[in-house]
Amino acid sequence: MVNDNVNSGAGEGNNASRFTEKDLELGKKATKLFRICSLIAIFICIGVAIFVFASVPWDTRMPYDGKYNRSGSGIPMQIAMIPCLLVLLGLWRAGKKPDAHHMGGGGRFAVYIFGIGMVLTCVIGQLIMAQGILVAGGYLPG
Repeated sequence: MVNDNVNSGAGEGNNASRFTEKDLELGKKATKLFRICSLIAIFICIGVAIFVFASVPWDTRMPYDGKYNRSGSGIPMQIAMIPCLLVLLGLWRAGKKPDAHHMGGGGRFAVYIFGIGMVLTCVIGQLIMAQGILVAGGYLPG
């Protein structure tokens, strides 16, 4: 094994030393906002799913126009309501990590723009799938 006195940083738990106190403080604010937005989006998605489950018959399937579409097939509504919720739970948990606030300016930009954008995309995706299920179940005119 060759050791040329280069530290890769892998496995080190003290990455906070490369960030200033201001970076860590601003990082805490960014992760707090991200966690709050994720939590609100989780509750919205759960509310949409409950509304869909209460509005259409239990055996309703979301229309599927993919490669393997066969008559009578489709995605069961119970399964179709899960993906966006799982992604949001993963995003929320990522913001709960002990070192989630260790970020510089670029990391904060990513959290504010891309992170919040992903949360909004999940909510919009849940609404689109809910609309498809509501149309298929006869609740909305199609």
